[in-house]
Amino acid sequence: MLAREPLSVGPKRLTTGAVSLVQGAYGDRGNLELVACDTADGLWVFWFNADLEAASLQSPEVPPGSWSSGLPFAAGRRYLDAAILQSALGPDHLEVLALDEDHVLESWFWSPGPGFQKRDLPAAVEVSRFGASHQAGTLRLTVEDTAGAIMHLFSPPDGYPLRAWMPTGDGPGLPDDATSAVVAAGVDPDAIEPGTARAAASLRHGGTTELTWRDREGAIRHLAVPRT
Repeated sequence: MLAREPLSVGPKRLTTGAVSLVQGAYGDRGNLELVACDTADGLWVFWFNADLEAASLQSPEVPPGSWSSGLPFAAGRRYLDAAILQSALGPDHLEVLALDEDHVLESWFWSPGPGFQKRDLPAAVEVSRFGASHQAGTLRLTVEDTAGAIMHLFSPPDGYPLRAWMPTGDGPGLPDDATSAVVAAGVDPDAIEPGTARAAASLRHGGTTELTWRDREGAIRHLAVPRT
């Protein structure tokens, strides 16, 4: 069943900004993966156990319907924004695009064993904000640079796990603010930190919108609502 009240994600972790969430391929029902920027150093990844029975858990310390306590990575840099995507390659690897404080958009991937690894070449530089999508191993980016110009890039799966980025004619949208969707789900608008509300689609429960935002204390909140 869907939770009737918002869940807290990583309440003991000091994170900042909007977060990125995707439905992953792990678990019987597709766990949720969430990445957030630490307030001072690196990134955090959290995962939500979407399975119904504890017997199917890959990590028994996270009960069904609960978020993990979080795993830090990318230490040594402060980040402004990040996006996580489920990859079709690997199989079932994860992709992360992370914007550091020098406005370099780094390219990371996760695989079992080594965990998160940063690629030598960034996806783009002089970036102020970005949107990312993944399909059949190809990553696509829409980037707004620090001067306000928009460009589109894509990276095919050739040579994976290495990635090369090339210009293209179109790309995904930049992230949309989802405050109206969070308010429509019954959350007090005064309890939402401006600019942090996001929505992501999942296949859970026959089709679900996964809402995330920060409350006025800065805690990450998550609520799933059925898609109509």
